[in-house]
Amino acid sequence: MREMIQQHRAQRESPSGEEPTLPREREGGDVIIVGRNTFKEIIRGIHEGYLLPLDYVPPRPPVEAESKEGDEAKKPAAPDPVLPAIPQTQYSSFADPPLSNPDYTFTYVPSLHILGLRHTPRRIYRFLTRRYVADEICEQVVACILEQSQREWCEDDTKHGQQEERYWPKTVPRDAEWREQIIIDPRIRPKLLWRVPSDVSEVPDYREASAPEDDKVRTEDLRPTEEEIARDKEVEAEHLSAKLFPAPSPWNRRS
Repeated sequence: MREMIQQHRAQRESPSGEEPTLPREREGGDVIIVGRNTFKEIIRGIHEGYLLPLDYVPPRPPVEAESKEGDEAKKPAAPDPVLPAIPQTQYSSFADPPLSNPDYTFTYVPSLHILGLRHTPRRIYRFLTRRYVADEICEQVVACILEQSQREWCEDDTKHGQQEERYWPKTVPRDAEWREQIIIDPRIRPKLLWRVPSDVSEVPDYREASAPEDDKVRTEDLRPTEEEIARDKEVEAEHLSAKLFPAPSPWNRRS
């Protein structure tokens, strides 16, 4: 997210007028977030993409030397662009982003993955009630696809998927990016919006009925649709191909 935003910024702020190669991702617009970890990564990427200067270089990790006879000290490793570039507390020290930055409209999809034998009762309960989770996910995705109404960011939005952190692997360090709190810079906050799901009326079926309106419908009076005719032709072609070119049986092979 950060690299994509900076490439778009480089095109807008380039004094030479040259058009650099832009990524396929579109800047701004609707963003479907899957899971709490993705939520944190996207929020950090948006902040760093618009607050960091284009010539910013991530700090190098500390030098690790080994005391071996005849071996020189290890050279400092190259900066890792995946690692967090700056602490969130330093956001206020950077220049204000342009007001022309695009808006980002979020849609959150929960991603709760529970493992472990002691969580078996909870997993059974979630299996039996997963239809409610499916309804929630479909409601959120439909709101994004149909571009339903939006609302501004509020304080409770930082809690989306917070219960998912309880079941993250213990191998995730406490100081990892996934474990940090979500902090929204007041200069970025007006550009972060949320989709508000609303009721969707069912689309009526305007196709003409192929069967008569009489209560007593005979099978010979029904007319197949174009999709049914095309499907029957595909099935007939597959059967014919199987007869002309039968698959060899593994039991008839000679050793």
